[in-house]
Amino acid sequence: MTTREAGGARTGAPTPGRDVAGPRGLVALYRRLSGLVAAPSADAQAVAAVVAGELGVLAAVVGPQREVLAAAAPGMGVAEASALVRADARTAAWPRTLEVAAAAGRALRVPGPWLRAQVVAPVLLGREVPAFVFAEEDTATRDRPEALTGDDVLLLVAEHAATVVGVLHGRDRVLATAAGQVRGDLVSGLLLDRARDADQAAQWAEHVGYDHGVAHRVVVVSPDDDDAYGAGPASLLGEAEEHLLAAAPAALTVVRDTETVAVVPETADPVAVGATCARRLARGRVPDPDARWPVTVAVGGPVSEPADIAASYDQARRTLLASRRLGRAGRVLRFDELGVHRLLLQIPDPDAARAFAREVLGRLATDRSERTVELLRTLARYFREDGSPQRVARALNVHPNTVGYRLRRAEELSGLDLDSYRDRLAAQVALEILGEMEA
Repeated sequence: MTTREAGGARTGAPTPGRDVAGPRGLVALYRRLSGLVAAPSADAQAVAAVVAGELGVLAAVVGPQREVLAAAAPGMGVAEASALVRADARTAAWPRTLEVAAAAGRALRVPGPWLRAQVVAPVLLGREVPAFVFAEEDTATRDRPEALTGDDVLLLVAEHAATVVGVLHGRDRVLATAAGQVRGDLVSGLLLDRARDADQAAQWAEHVGYDHGVAHRVVVVSPDDDDAYGAGPASLLGEAEEHLLAAAPAALTVVRDTETVAVVPETADPVAVGATCARRLARGRVPDPDARWPVTVAVGGPVSEPADIAASYDQARRTLLASRRLGRAGRVLRFDELGVHRLLLQIPDPDAARAFAREVLGRLATDRSERTVELLRTLARYFREDGSPQRVARALNVHPNTVGYRLRRAEELSGLDLDSYRDRLAAQVALEILGEMEA
C-alpha cells in the first residue's frame, strides 16, 4: 500500500470504541500526554498511541536517521502504521525537513501529498535531538472531537508530545546510568573481594549476568603512558571498554582509575579478546601496531566460582607488573606464563632480591664491561638450552669450545660451580631476578 493509497485507512471514520467525546480540549489532551511521564512502563509508543487515538491521525516517533521508533494510527497495528511512516520518510524532502526542525528547535508544518498536512516536532534533550515526533492527517476527511478542531491543534499537540518523549528519553537515560553505576559497583565488589561470603558473591554475580556454567578469566587493559595520546587515559579506558564488549558481549566490564577490567568467559578466549582490544586501540595511536600497543594486557588464571574472581584479578594485576618489569609492556601476557616469576613477585623488597642476585653472580652482576656482559648472556643461554653447549654454540653462532671457555670464565668471576645443583639453581634464580627487576 502506498502513502496515497492508504489515505482513507489513515484518517477515516473513528475506530469502534474510540471515545470521541473523550478528553475535551487541548489542556485535557496535554494532561493525558503529561501523565505518561508518571507511568513506569510508558514509552514513545504510548505517546504515539495517545496522539493517534485522540486526533485520529498517523503519529510516530522517528530517529535522526529516519528510523521508525514508534508508530500508531486508528484501525492499524504498529507494523502497518510503521510501514506508512517509512514510506513518507523515503521522500526526498525528509532529510531537509528534519534538519530544519532540529535547527529551529520547534514544530514545523510541512505540506504532505494530496490534501495531507504533516507536522514534525524535534525532541529536545539539552542540545541533543535524539528523535522527532511526526504526525499526519488528511484535512479533507479530518475527524476530531469538537474541542480539538482548531487548525493549530496538530502542531501544538505534536510539540507537546515531543516534550513528553524527551522527558521519557531523559528518564530512561538516567535509569540506564544509575543501573550502569550499580552494575559497575557490583563488578568492582567481585574484583576486590568485598562480598561477605560465597553466597553474596554468587548473588552479585547473578545480578550482573555472570554465567555460572563456564570458567572466566580477568583481563586487565592498562595504558602504558597516561599522557602520550593527547586525550589522556580516561577516554582510552572508555574506548577499551567498548572494544572489550564488542569482542566479548558476555564480558563483565568496569573502568577503574588506571585500567579497564573485564571478566571474560573462557569460551570467548580472554587472551584473544584482550589482544583484539589492544590492536583496535593502537590504530592511529602508534606508528607500528604490530610492534607495540599503547596498552599492556594482562590475563589472570581461570576461575569457576564468582567468589574466586578476586583471585584472578589479583593474578592479572601481578602479571601486569611482571610484564612491565620483564620489558613486555605493550603486549599481552598470561599469568600462566609467568613461571618462576610468580614467586619472585611475592618478594616485598626488590632491592633485597637484587642484592641476592649480585651475591650469587659476583662480578658477573657488577662488572658492566662488554666482555663480562657477554659472559653473563652466555650463561643465561646455557640455562635456556638445558645445559647443552652445542645448542648454545648454534644459538650464539660461535664454536662449542668458545662456549666452554666463556662458562669457565663465568665460574671464575662468580665463584659458581656449574656442576653443583644448588649453584645452578641459585644462578638461574639470580638471572631471572636480573632479567625481571633491572632496567
